[in-house]
Amino acid sequence: MFPLLCFQGVVHGEKITLIDARHARRGIIPALFIWPLLFFTLGFVSIYSALSAFICILLPFILLAKTKEKTWCRNYCPRASLISLTGRAKKKWRKPPKVFTDGSMRRWMLIYLGINLLFIVGSTMRVALGKMESMAFVRLFIVIPLWPLPQLLQVSAPPFLLHLSYRLYSLMLSSTILGIIFSRLWRPRLWCAACPVGSLSNRLLRKG
Repeated sequence: MFPLLCFQGVVHGEKITLIDARHARRGIIPALFIWPLLFFTLGFVSIYSALSAFICILLPFILLAKTKEKTWCRNYCPRASLISLTGRAKKKWRKPPKVFTDGSMRRWMLIYLGINLLFIVGSTMRVALGKMESMAFVRLFIVIPLWPLPQLLQVSAPPFLLHLSYRLYSLMLSSTILGIIFSRLWRPRLWCAACPVGSLSNRLLRKG
């Protein structure tokens, strides 16, 4: 997927650096795009399956601590696999806007993630304490309410788990939609220049 020398500045909005040829040759493991598709499909079976999003949130940093490299981003990220596929059909890539290369988009997405997580944690706690009703519907980009998902399996669980599941599903769906849009407007994996997981990984590696 990558040549022997991978230009990290294009992917992560940083100065151009060389990536180890072993990782460059390997690239994203094929067919990982199936996992995000499966994740969103399982939401129609049981919305509680969205709790598996915690795996995608935590695993990149577990691998980072173990390998001291962005192993998840380079090899195992299912979203990167999906947007590589959605952007592959473009005949001509466009130059991305400056906000992707100067780090602005990365900062905005970190702020967006922080606000999103704050709302998720705060509202889930309020539901658990009985101070608000669970929002049992998909809500894109925090502010766009959609609808509940049809459920193949009816599972009995506390209201706060229902609320948390829909909020995680909404978070994952919103970021995936952005990644697909970026891949179609400009180039595959442009989302990686704004991905909060990649940005946090970069900061942790610099501190290490």
